[in-house]
Amino acid sequence: MTREYTVISTDDHIIESGDLFGGRLPAAFADRTPWFESTDEIAAWHIPGIEQPIEMSGLSTAAGQKVEEFSPKSKTMDAMRPGCYDSAERLKDMDADGVDAHVCFPTLPGLAGDKFVALEDRDYALALIRAYNDWLVEVWNAPDPERLFGAAILPLWDGEASGAEVRRVAERGLRCISLPSTPGGIPGVDHYPKDSWNPVWEAMSDTGLPAEIHIVSGRNDTSALANMGVGSEIFVCLAPSTNMATCATLIFSGILERYPALKFISAESGIGWLPYFIERIDYTHRKHQFWTRSSIHTAPSELFRRSIFANFISDKAGVEARHLIGIENIMLGTDYPHTDSSWPDTQRVIKEQMGDIPDDERYAICAGNATRVFNL
Repeated sequence: MTREYTVISTDDHIIESGDLFGGRLPAAFADRTPWFESTDEIAAWHIPGIEQPIEMSGLSTAAGQKVEEFSPKSKTMDAMRPGCYDSAERLKDMDADGVDAHVCFPTLPGLAGDKFVALEDRDYALALIRAYNDWLVEVWNAPDPERLFGAAILPLWDGEASGAEVRRVAERGLRCISLPSTPGGIPGVDHYPKDSWNPVWEAMSDTGLPAEIHIVSGRNDTSALANMGVGSEIFVCLAPSTNMATCATLIFSGILERYPALKFISAESGIGWLPYFIERIDYTHRKHQFWTRSSIHTAPSELFRRSIFANFISDKAGVEARHLIGIENIMLGTDYPHTDSSWPDTQRVIKEQMGDIPDDERYAICAGNATRVFNL
């Protein structure tokens, strides 16, 4: 591989294994410490309070496989690349891909922690969430905290507790949090326009921590398509569209106008849809703001460009339309180790899609914008 470009990927994933919770839970919950099981057939976590084991899907651990080999069947640890679950090995795979840093989403608790958040015992759920975030600091990021950035999860049912956790993880050195694309679909969690979220927005504003919002990271109708007999390809194809509604909600609810320091990253959503979306939000506001009694007084496109960013893996249409989006709002993601990942060909993909654009624009997309937004 010829390395030509500096790359910060803002969409990657952790496959958790081993003694993640050992010694990190309060004594009151020690007898409910989750455990990991790895056999010749499956790799799965067992969480007291969650009936079914949480298996590590083959689709989430596909790095190094040919596309003909992709399968949702649970994969054993021996069948995975060690970079899926071992952060020291992850650094080696990043080097092979020509990537300088990874911003990493959780898998075990759900992309934004929804599996823990849905637990009925809230005290136990909070203990799991805090232990997970501590593990990010103490284990996952530890081999190189300047290259590995695990995204923290929050006790989303409680705005005050979530705001406090944002401040705590910021003090511990984490660089971002993960929030769901559809919070209202998680039991006990409010939609973003509710005032219960204000402590989170305040904490993000005060600490400067951005929030990554991954596609299909809540619970919604789109994610159910894969199980409705209409084909998993429909789900995979439509998954990026789930963040369009999330971005519109952040804009038209007034959240971004009230909290101008907020930063959100629409993760794995691609960027090719954004020129239309940006045009549409301004058109909507211009034509309908009076009868709707709009909550905002700033042009929606201005709010978008100030506070929302989006990353892509491979998106020729978006690269071509980059000036309609705004160069400063675009980032790159490699999605390691999922099936959509560009690994180990990220440098080649960049060259093919951005090799001919100006150097300053390519640098901004591949690394510069992430450096600024994540305070790297």
